[in-house]
Formats: sequence, structure tokens, C-alpha cells
Amino acid sequence: MPYLIEAILFLAPFALYALWLRLNPGQAVGTHVIALAVLGLTLSIGGAIWYGLSRGMDPNAVYVPPRATESGIVPGHVGPAPPPEPRPR
Repeated sequence: MPYLIEAILFLAPFALYALWLRLNPGQAVGTHVIALAVLGLTLSIGGAIWYGLSRGMDPNAVYVPPRATESGIVPGHVGPAPPPEPRPR
């Protein structure tokens, strides 16, 4: 069922555009519609970039994967970076 909902949500804009073309033959899309579409696309891409940059983890941090223990499952998490190893002399 979730796949059906996702398919409907994906195909809905195409179906609405086809319906608009059917009801308005020979008319071009207005410039305000194109401007709003470009604005929406720009905001979507900008939001995705902002989200990706704001949710990044520290480059020196270590990801600890989930593990099973006797008391249950410990979820994965980001731990502090290990201390640097001493350099050989």
C-alpha cells in the first residue's frame, strides 16, 4: 500500500499538467507559473543543501554501529573521536 501512495504522489503533478493541457488547448503556460516553478525548485534545492550541511557530523567523530547486548539492542550513535596515537620517535 505505501508504494501505491508514493506512486500516486509522484504521478499527480504529471496528471494535473496533462489535465490542464486538455482543458486549455493551445494556451501557453503563463510566465507567473514558470516563475513560481523555478522559485519552488530553487527553494527545494537550497533547502536540501542547507539540511545536508546542517546535519553533518564532526569529521573527527566515530560512528558506533548498533549492537545487541544481553539487556537489549543499543542503537547506533556518534561517539567522540579516539585520542590520537603517539607518534613513534
